[in-house]
Amino acid sequence: MKKSLSKIIAIAIWISIISGGIVPVFAAETIQSQNANNSVNTQIQGNVKPILTLDESIKAAIDNSEILELDEKKITDTDKTNDVNEKIDDNPQLVGKTEIPMPDDRKDLNEDIREINLKQVKQQKEFDEDKLTQKVTTAYNSIVTSQMGIEKAKKDIELKTKELNIAKVKKDDGMITETDLNANELRIEDLKDKLKTSENTLKDAEDSFKVLTGKDVTNYSLERDIKFDKFTIDGSIDEYLDNVMENYLKYSTKLVELNKDYFNDSDHKVEDVTDDDKPSDDKPVFNDDGDINSYKTYQGRLDGYYQEREMYAFKLSMRLAYLNAKLGTYESEINLNEAKKQFKEQLRTLYTNLNTLEDNINLLKKNILLNNKQLSIARVKYGNELITELDFNNQVVNSEDLDIQLRTAIDRYNTIKEEIQKPWIAFSNSQNSKSIKN
Repeated sequence: MKKSLSKIIAIAIWISIISGGIVPVFAAETIQSQNANNSVNTQIQGNVKPILTLDESIKAAIDNSEILELDEKKITDTDKTNDVNEKIDDNPQLVGKTEIPMPDDRKDLNEDIREINLKQVKQQKEFDEDKLTQKVTTAYNSIVTSQMGIEKAKKDIELKTKELNIAKVKKDDGMITETDLNANELRIEDLKDKLKTSENTLKDAEDSFKVLTGKDVTNYSLERDIKFDKFTIDGSIDEYLDNVMENYLKYSTKLVELNKDYFNDSDHKVEDVTDDDKPSDDKPVFNDDGDINSYKTYQGRLDGYYQEREMYAFKLSMRLAYLNAKLGTYESEINLNEAKKQFKEQLRTLYTNLNTLEDNINLLKKNILLNNKQLSIARVKYGNELITELDFNNQVVNSEDLDIQLRTAIDRYNTIKEEIQKPWIAFSNSQNSKSIKN
């Protein structure tokens, strides 16, 4: 009889395993009647909260963003400023009483720079929207994961409390000591303290999310599904990262190249102002002899004296501006090249971390499949009274850790993938990024 029973159990376990994955449920949930299930489902549908999707949250955050609103104003103001600067370029500079028009090639340079600056401001708005999208995504998934962790913790406390009640009976029967019982009580107390911390952390996250999106997530249910799409590239990783960086810094690169071409051109060189160009310090003196013509002559010489000095100061300022522009262009080129190297190394590190996470995710998936098979076996054992309900439920609750770990790993994977594809997300707080974009 025992052999026959063992054979039946073995067959039941085998059928359970080959039937595929299972959804972890408590033992009590496996023996509910269909009528009871219908009653519970109806009650849940009556109390269900509307679903707030990630896409809806992102859209709400974009509509709620003061940063994006500021970016839009910057675009408008930059366009207006460019119009004013164009008029300034068209208006000759007055040096004393001499009008000096801006050379056409310098006008062209300034016009090109203004166009690039406007494109850069528009690009910054796109970058800020991408950063906001990732910020909302991270916050959304963090809340979901926290909710899952809290639910798991509550189930764990419930089971540990049942274990404590059993332990009290055992203690009364002399099967365990007072110390053993105290150890169980302390474990439950520790779990409750951790649960309270998790709930406070979740509350803070929900408050921050409301500021970010204007949505109170306590009034909604959040989606728990999370996509895992493997990151793939065509060609070498070096080539891919170079292309990504060029796209990120394309306008900074264009500004450097534009200024470099202009100021390295000998036709645009502003020659040094020699001592021979310096005007005389001998200021004209008026000898009042009562002759009006003498005064006119004096006034003409005085005007010429000031004109020469203002023209000399103008030449010095132009020479100084030229030297500063050349040095600034050289410095910008060096900073840009260094930034590209540093960013690429950081992206390479992210890529390495991404590959490691991918391996972890694949391992977690295998562990979940194995765990599901183990739960299938445990369910059959429970049904045949080979293990207790408490033992089975403990296995179910412990299995939820794997689900939470997998979701956390996929969320981190997706974040790093976005940071590689859109480095302005990863480098948004980088000082180098700010300096080369200015």
